[in-house]
This record gives sequence, C-alpha cells and structure tokens, in this order.
Amino acid sequence: MMIERIRREHGYMVRLLAILNRKLHLLEKEQPINYSIVKEIVDYLANHSEKIHHPKEDILYHYFIEKYGAQEQVENLETDHLDLSEKTHAFLDVVEMILQDSVVPQEVFMGRLSEFIQDQKRHLDLEEQSVLPLIEKRFTTQDWQVVESQWTVTEDDPVFGDTIADRYKQLAARIRQNDVESV
Repeated sequence: MMIERIRREHGYMVRLLAILNRKLHLLEKEQPINYSIVKEIVDYLANHSEKIHHPKEDILYHYFIEKYGAQEQVENLETDHLDLSEKTHAFLDVVEMILQDSVVPQEVFMGRLSEFIQDQKRHLDLEEQSVLPLIEKRFTTQDWQVVESQWTVTEDDPVFGDTIADRYKQLAARIRQNDVESV
C-alpha cells in the first residue's frame, strides 16, 4: 500500500539522517569524516525524494484536498517539498565544493550540515506526526484505491532496493555494515 511505502521511505531517510548526525558529531570533535558518504546521502535524498518520494506524497495530498478540503498542514506540503529541494541542492553544492578541494570553513560546513539535518527532520516529523495520521483517519478503502491507481511508477530504491545504483555503492555498503553491527 502507498502509505506503507511512504513510511518505509521515511524510515530510510531517518537512518540516513542518523549517519549525517554522526558525521556532524565527529566534526564537532575535530575528527575527519568521509565527505563522499555525505555527498551520496544528500544526493540520494535529493534525487529519490524528487523523483519517487515527494511525487507519491503529492498524489495523496492533492487527492486529500480535493476530496476533504484544504487543511493548512496538508495544503503547504507541496511548497514545503519545493523549499526542501532547493535547500538540499544548495547543500549538495557545498559538499561538492569540498570534494573538489574548494575551501569551505569547517564552522560554515558544520552549520549547513546541522541546518540540513534539522530541515529534513522537521519535514519528516510534520508528515509522520500530523499529515499522515490525518490522511489515514479520513481515507476510506476507496480513497486508497484511487490514489494507488494514480501511482504508476515502478520503484526500485537505488540504495535500499535489490539493485544498488553504482553512484550509491559506498553508501549501501555503509548501511549494510551498520545493519550487521546493530544485530
């Protein structure tokens, strides 16, 4: 079901944000980090969110507004998605600058990383704590069938799916390592 796929993707995002948070803590302790992993995470969050995750959510939100009327928290989500996309690409540019040996002061990078994590988390919390429960409360079986029929994209997550994209192999290996460590 669509809501289950969205929640699963939110779980993946939370895991990635946790990795970024650990990177931030390492930087705060003046420890080195792997900026390539940071790039892969931010790139994944930008690309997967824009192509798969947010369009799926937008189907839910548009349908909800059409059928049940405007609710402020639902109504603003599409704009929130656009703002989040801009911020994500701006942060990705900073990470790429570092990888290309441009000088970015450590304090500036740490501030941008912290802000990025907070923006992502705020958005996920809004959806998980307010928006999705509201939709689940209102939607009927027929509503779910209608939104499911509008989603025609074949999904294979490039990091968490069966086929790992070449550009995310390092990240996928890191995630699998964490899974083994936590078992």
